[in-house]
Amino acid sequence: MSLRHTLLLAAAVALAPVASHAQDLMSRSLTAPAADQWQSSGNGESHKLVKDDGVRGGWAYQVTAAKAGQNPWDVQANVSTDRPVKNGDVILLAFWAKAAPPPAGAAAISAPAAIQEAAAPYTRLGEANLSITPDWKLYYVAATATKDYVPQALNVSVQLASAAQTVDLGPVFLLDYGPGYNLASLPVNDPEAARAAEEAARTKKKK
Repeated sequence: MSLRHTLLLAAAVALAPVASHAQDLMSRSLTAPAADQWQSSGNGESHKLVKDDGVRGGWAYQVTAAKAGQNPWDVQANVSTDRPVKNGDVILLAFWAKAAPPPAGAAAISAPAAIQEAAAPYTRLGEANLSITPDWKLYYVAATATKDYVPQALNVSVQLASAAQTVDLGPVFLLDYGPGYNLASLPVNDPEAARAAEEAARTKKKK
């Protein structure tokens, strides 16, 4: 069994009931799932692949923001689509991540994540303020395409420059459920964690 199929099978279990098996996910996948598909950039950014048997595939893409930036997206990790997306398609981003570790005094990393256009003005189709904990978890962002997109025209953005911090990113899935799919049936992040992330973001803006 290939690594791609193994990761898709693991995701099918984690994403049930919206995906019944790996073949279902494979037909919907807009990206390759392995952790080495991540790329990152920004002032003060560094990254490396690290071995971690705690996540599917056994490897993580570790990204460090050496300092807080003026904007969260001043350091970010991205994965681009390799298939087209049609106007009205419902898209789900699902990726494994963990804080490695959180900044001193914090219980989690604050990291906005988005499905967005890959070129300026980087219009966001969907976004979420994530609170990434020290344990491996799946995190989600859902969106609906507002026009047709060619391959590479959309990407995933996980934004890390809200503080000096390090995050480990595991397998990533960007799944196209087609038009008319019920957004309410897609998995969502822990609502308590989401509220904590939003409150942390508001507090930082006030400072």
